[in-house]
Amino acid sequence: MSAVDRISVVKVDFHMHTNISRDSLTKPDVLVAKAEKLGIIPAITDHDSIGAHKIIRSLGVSFIPGEEIGTDKGDLIGLYVSEVIPKKTKFLEAIDLIHSQGGLAYLPHMFDVTRKGIGADPDAKKVDIIEIFNARSVMKDFNTKAEEFAKANGIPGAAGSDSHFLSEFGTTYTELPGFDIDDIDSPKKLMTALRNSSKKIVGKPAPLHVKGTTTIVKFWKKLSARI
Repeated sequence: MSAVDRISVVKVDFHMHTNISRDSLTKPDVLVAKAEKLGIIPAITDHDSIGAHKIIRSLGVSFIPGEEIGTDKGDLIGLYVSEVIPKKTKFLEAIDLIHSQGGLAYLPHMFDVTRKGIGADPDAKKVDIIEIFNARSVMKDFNTKAEEFAKANGIPGAAGSDSHFLSEFGTTYTELPGFDIDDIDSPKKLMTALRNSSKKIVGKPAPLHVKGTTTIVKFWKKLSARI
């Protein structure tokens, strides 16, 4: 029985990356090993790819399969997706494609002006979940605005580390009391848990240097691919 199976309060990190993403170095097997040790369910949300899902499934651990999609209006995460949604897909079309796969539309870092956030666009009201704490948002106000938007529109909030390096993972997650780990593959039951008033957001801002390091990794990977 794993550490995740033994915990009474399920912890989920809804947003993280592996080295399948163009700007991450974290190997899938190393990431899930740390997740098992800490008792955190990871949502694997690589940029415009689901390539890590097969690797992680082969390890027999619990996780939420996802993808971070670069839509025409900004980043959008599809949770419980099994088919890639192409980059530059229109925002509302991407939501429809996520739902057609039985998945959930999760909106990350919506007010973070340093990244591709959708802001207060009316279409943001169409998502299922809003990320109200993103560990990589450098200003507290970015997360505060997202939380206010979520509450004003009756949309459940959640937290994501947005980790690109292994050291970032483990300090940001959403606690879901009363949620059965056996239901982790059920989007409907997960949504019920996220609407529970006893849900708790646990978040610690990532060190400022990680964003700059991510840019370097992205450049290095792009350069290496050309050599």
